[in-house]
Amino acid sequence: MKIYLQLIPKLALILFFVSTNIFGQWTQPWKCAYATIDDEPNGTGIQTISIAVVEENAFAAMVSQAALPWEAGDACYLVGYRNADSTHGRLGFYKYNTPFNQIWINGFDQVFMEHARDIAAYGNLIYVANNDVDHNILVFELGQDSIYTYPKRVITKRDPFVEENLWGIDIDNSGRVYVTVEGTESSPSKVYIYPAIDNAMWESGVAAEPIQIITLPDLGEARDVAVAPNGDAIWVSNYTNDKVYCYVGSPEAGYNIASAFDFTLTDAPVSSASTVLEVGPWGLKFMPGKNWLLVACDVSFSTGTGYEYGRVYIVNPNTGEIVDTLDGAKWNYDHTGAYNNRPGGTLGTVSGYTSLYNVDFDEYYNIYTQSFYGWTADKWYYDGEIPSIELTITNVEKTNQIPTEFKLGQNYPNPFNPTTNIEFSLPERSFVTLKVYSITGEVVANIIEGKEYNSGTYRYSFDASKLASGTYIYSLTNGKSIINKKMLLIK
Repeated sequence: MKIYLQLIPKLALILFFVSTNIFGQWTQPWKCAYATIDDEPNGTGIQTISIAVVEENAFAAMVSQAALPWEAGDACYLVGYRNADSTHGRLGFYKYNTPFNQIWINGFDQVFMEHARDIAAYGNLIYVANNDVDHNILVFELGQDSIYTYPKRVITKRDPFVEENLWGIDIDNSGRVYVTVEGTESSPSKVYIYPAIDNAMWESGVAAEPIQIITLPDLGEARDVAVAPNGDAIWVSNYTNDKVYCYVGSPEAGYNIASAFDFTLTDAPVSSASTVLEVGPWGLKFMPGKNWLLVACDVSFSTGTGYEYGRVYIVNPNTGEIVDTLDGAKWNYDHTGAYNNRPGGTLGTVSGYTSLYNVDFDEYYNIYTQSFYGWTADKWYYDGEIPSIELTITNVEKTNQIPTEFKLGQNYPNPFNPTTNIEFSLPERSFVTLKVYSITGEVVANIIEGKEYNSGTYRYSFDASKLASGTYIYSLTNGKSIINKKMLLIK
């Protein structure tokens, strides 16, 4: 018999009305391919808070027992799956309803998993935003038969007198790591960005300095972060304020908030008990290739009527517009006749207890979620062709000029202080890399790194406020040709 924790109300103004939003939908509904059985031999064994996908049907699910934000004794561990379905795929043995703290161990170096809320995959590696005393980012590896320690970790705690709890985590194509840091009643949440694990700080054993810090514009709890492959756009959810923010820029040069993006969750669902459910955006993931932003929304750590809501919105990453909905709560109700029912605990396509906090996807664009109180990992599929969209919100702006050749223009103004415009033209669809080098050949800015652009002329506003005065080289390549030009920064 499961024992559920009591409802923790969200501290926000309750609006007593039913949302009247009508979202444009694609032609087919999302369907649950499977939900891992909530029992031996395939269950996670207890509350499951996050999921990280390596490839189709291969993923790690993370157990985090305590619902209260930083409750003592919060047991956390990772459960690996390969070739998964509802009844098969779990790697290793986990005694049902018996929580424990997994240990990251490298020789005599040991860290217990504690108070973790999110994980992310990079290849076969699984990164954990941990909240031990040093707030480590821990790295594990999804092997063929189990999950193993990968001998890398980084300490994120920067001030011994300030408790900066980690929450969400994501990784870009270069291996850079992005984590959300929960704010306080008087201090906004932040995003810390760290270099890839080949950097020495991952072995230093001392608190590492982020290469970039983003401070959210409002107070409230930052739950998750999602990043575009090249790190030129990131999205951050603020659960308390029902907001998702978008920032554009780069880890080297910094980020600016993108005013064109506006996602505010206006849902105010009325429960069967005639109460308004306090829902908010939680998990995020950007889906390259199709270029949609996935936003998981639910009631925070709520049982009972909280099971009556749980969705993943598919969102335009440039504007914040909702274009489609994966409705987990409706699926549960339609297939069991209730919001808190899983007949026999073994119905293989229903989690039964909607508590949908995090989201990921595989190479075929299937979506994966978890059920915190259903103790499951769930796979969803779209029975049709998922449309795609171009990511245009980055600092690279497309102009109306029609190009006839591969060209890199002279920056303007030049000399400049501290910003200048760089224009380039592509006569055909190309994979583009644009970098800025010091006169000695050191890369000082990765503006674009292997990103695919349609034919057209593009303009980028380069901010060199963090660079010293001097001559710099900016270089453009399309994989066939390279063009270099000089620019002069005078402060």
